[in-house]
Amino acid sequence: MSAAPTVEPFCVSDTFVTGAGPLQFMGDNLRLTLFVLQRSTYDGGTENAVVSKLVGSRSDMLKIAADILKGCAAHSPRDKIADSFVEFLEGPTGRH
Repeated sequence: MSAAPTVEPFCVSDTFVTGAGPLQFMGDNLRLTLFVLQRSTYDGGTENAVVSKLVGSRSDMLKIAADILKGCAAHSPRDKIADSFVEFLEGPTGRH
């Protein structure tokens, strides 16, 4: 995504997720709430516990989504799907 080197100035723990809540749009930014399905301590049922909230510009979040899609499809014939998605991202702003 970026040509700049990636550094980790302090240890950042991995966060395991099982799902995402609805996107929240905040002007030109959006928030993606990630959760993990867990057993409720109250009633023994299941619940979605929020483990992370990512906030970024709409453009950056779309690029991240494209990178994830390209990475997942890298070793399969679905590469064309990733290329089509990137073409969509690079299209006119009004189209999104």
